[in-house]
Amino acid sequence: MFNKKYLLIAICLTGSPVLSMAKSLPLVDSCVELINIYDTKNSQRLLAAQTTSLSESLRAGYCLGVLEQYEETKHSCRADWFKRAKFIASYTLETNPPSERRLLELSCEI
Repeated sequence: MFNKKYLLIAICLTGSPVLSMAKSLPLVDSCVELINIYDTKNSQRLLAAQTTSLSESLRAGYCLGVLEQYEETKHSCRADWFKRAKFIASYTLETNPPSERRLLELSCEI
């Protein structure tokens, strides 16, 4: 199960230039999917994967992969990935959300 998670993240990050431009996979929508899968902090387990479709998993994996990659490059980002994803997902109804880079920066400050 552990290897599948990182394989999914690697696939998402490998295609990130294509994925980030795809209308169906922007960071905000992907983080909404991640939060929907792991709806409470106490259920952050991959057991949710048993009831999750492949497309939902890919979208959620994109968010998690971007968060983890950003955290690796910005060592000052110490916020929990779940809180960061929830913060980014909160912009789902915004008509003019900040850029993805700015959302990532802001999510580290929470």
